[in-house]
Amino acid sequence: MKRVFAWAAAHLVAACYLLALALWALWALGNAGQDALRFAAGRLAAGEVPLSSLQSQDIALTGDGLWVTTGADPQFVFAGGRPVRSVFLKTDAPASGFEGYWAAAGQDFSLRRRVFAQGVEDGVLLVFPETADTIRIDPAAGAGVVLAQGEDAALTVNVPVAFWRYFVPRAEQALALAALPAAAAVLLDLGLFWKGRLLKKRG
Repeated sequence: MKRVFAWAAAHLVAACYLLALALWALWALGNAGQDALRFAAGRLAAGEVPLSSLQSQDIALTGDGLWVTTGADPQFVFAGGRPVRSVFLKTDAPASGFEGYWAAAGQDFSLRRRVFAQGVEDGVLLVFPETADTIRIDPAAGAGVVLAQGEDAALTVNVPVAFWRYFVPRAEQALALAALPAAAAVLLDLGLFWKGRLLKKRG
């Protein structure tokens, strides 16, 4: 153990990054395990939610059976009384145009609680970092974008998430993982420096 501490003291930056990665891995594993328990207990259940049952804005169903954006701020809102962890929509629209927002009961939607869609086979997937009571999906802005086909088109909520996805950080998390360990290493180095100076003075 002394050798480990000695190595860490001599390689503060590397040690801080290794510690941050270890804590991140534990956090991701905890989320994966928590979701597995929720699915096993039935607290999270996959199911389809018809688009026609959602609150919508700037989105319309045409006579041809197409769900099309009609304005500058299209959105679907789901507040169906069940916790939601992930959402899949079968669509040919590009995933780059989709954003998802999540909120607990009584909360407003905020840019601080936003995720971006991932393109998967046949559609887009939104994975929220925690279970949400209410979600909002913002498709591509502007009119004329076909989102889905058929009057019975639906969202699939709580689709199982691939295990590796728990370890992919969001943009702000990636930034924190990149910057905070280096900042911590600088502070620790300064602390060790001043500790050494004080010990010399006392000696």
